[in-house]
Order: sequence, then structure tokens, then C-alpha cells
Amino acid sequence: MADSKVVLITGTSTGIGADTARELAARGHHVIATMRNPDRDGPRVQAGFEANMDVTRCDVTDQSSIDAAFALTQEKYGRLDALVNNAGYTTYGAVLEQTEEEVHRVFDTNLYGVIRMMRAAAPIMRESGGGKILNVTSIAARLIGPLFGVYCATKTGLEAVSEATRYELARHGIQVCLVAPGIVKTDNQWRSFDTSGAFNDGVSEYQETMQGMLDEVRKVASGRPGGRLNAVQMADLIEIDEQPLPLRVPVGEDTIRAFANRAAMSDDEWETMLWTTDQEGYPFGFFKNERAARAQHFG
Repeated sequence: MADSKVVLITGTSTGIGADTARELAARGHHVIATMRNPDRDGPRVQAGFEANMDVTRCDVTDQSSIDAAFALTQEKYGRLDALVNNAGYTTYGAVLEQTEEEVHRVFDTNLYGVIRMMRAAAPIMRESGGGKILNVTSIAARLIGPLFGVYCATKTGLEAVSEATRYELARHGIQVCLVAPGIVKTDNQWRSFDTSGAFNDGVSEYQETMQGMLDEVRKVASGRPGGRLNAVQMADLIEIDEQPLPLRVPVGEDTIRAFANRAAMSDDEWETMLWTTDQEGYPFGFFKNERAARAQHFG
């Protein structure tokens, strides 16, 4: 087994975060599993790994809770070998129908929250001569889809911030790596999935299209594997000591295939494919439903 690491993970109440915390603990690493409601979710995640898993509160939109989580880490272990920025949620709705508050809320968690966490982790890692930061992005960072535009923007922004920070922190021996999951059967399609106020109130211009696409996305997600594939991949990356981490690691055959297909097509070819394909799921449901309306203007 690799030398025991001290790893702090955000968003561990369910899904990929919980699976990653348990996978690392099972391998003998010291895990600080953070979540917004540890009293409710902590015992379930920690069960069987009480000896090497600490559960504590951390809301990535609340600086005081971030400071407390890192203070606990320093007090107990005196170092931090890896940070996994997993906390996040999906927002669903037409870009121009979402309020400024709705847009800010998802950016505050998915992008600003990661910056806050990296800012807090870097000094601790510098003191011990290095470390690893794994930022969980998404297939949606490169596969941009209508009705997920704001969410995609947070993940595209996260990719830019992560790549820049990777170069900036190299002088301190700190590696930043993007982990890009595909569609996974997690709470990200249900509990951690915000729909726009316009859709919730039944007044969206895209009401029928949104409902149809939402049903398709959830149907596809329900047939996908859970988060353990991503958990194993992240644990492996944390344990690698012999070579530098890559910038980006796509996880899941859907992400690998989608990234390759997008890179192989021009913008015109990509749009033509989207408007003419009858495939189910993200993001094709929108294009099937909107095809007739578009044809009135563009033939």
C-alpha cells in the first residue's frame, strides 16, 4: 500500500464524495470527510472507518466553516497531502430565465467555493513541501448543453481556474488535477439538482422541452453506475508518487467518448449532429424537442 495520506474531501454526504471518502479510508489513509450536515449524514459515511475518518462540517460558501475544517486538519495531523474539491450541484434552466440570485448561488458553490478551498489548502501544503489538489469537474465542462448553460459555465470556469493554478503552484510542489466524471447515478440528478424558478412556477418558455429533457436525463442517469468508479480513480491518483499527475482525467466511457467526438468535429459539424441526432439523454433531448421551432427560422 502507498504511504498513508492525509486527505480532505468536500461534499462527502452522498455520491462520489462519500464513495471517495470510504475508498481512501479502506486503503488506510486519514480522511477528513466534510459536509454541510455531519449530524445527519456523517454516521452513515463514517460507519466502519471510525478509526481513520474524521467527519466535520464544511460549507464551501462559508469561510468560517472552511477555516474550521482546515484548523481541525492541522491540529490533528499537522499536514495535508491532498484536497479533493467535490462539493457542487447542478442547476437546470434556460440561461436568460434564471435570476441573478440563482446564477450566483451555483457559481458560489461550484467555482468560488473551490477557489476558497484551494486558497486555504495551499499554505498548509507549501509548509510540507507539496501536495495534490483534485478538482471534480464534469463531462459538461466540454459538452455544453442548452438548459444546463449556467452549470456548464461553472465547470468550464473551474477548468480554466484549475489549469492556471496548476502552473502557479508548481513552484511549491503542489499538483492540480481535473477529474471529469460522466453521467453518474448520484444525488446530482435529484437532491443536488436545482431547477429554475421559472420552470418550478410553470412559466418557462421552454416548459415542455425542459420537462421532457429532464425526464430523459434522469432516465439515463438511473441506468448508469454509481460513484465508486470515480472514487477508485481519485484514490489511485492520490496514491501516485512516482510520476506527475496529468492535467485532466476523464472518468467513464461516456466522458472519454464525448470528449473525443467533440475534439474531432468542427463547430459546424457538431451543431449539425446535435440538431439531427435522435439519441436520448443529455443534451439531445432539447434538440429533438426544439427542432420544429428552429426550422421555422432556419429551414
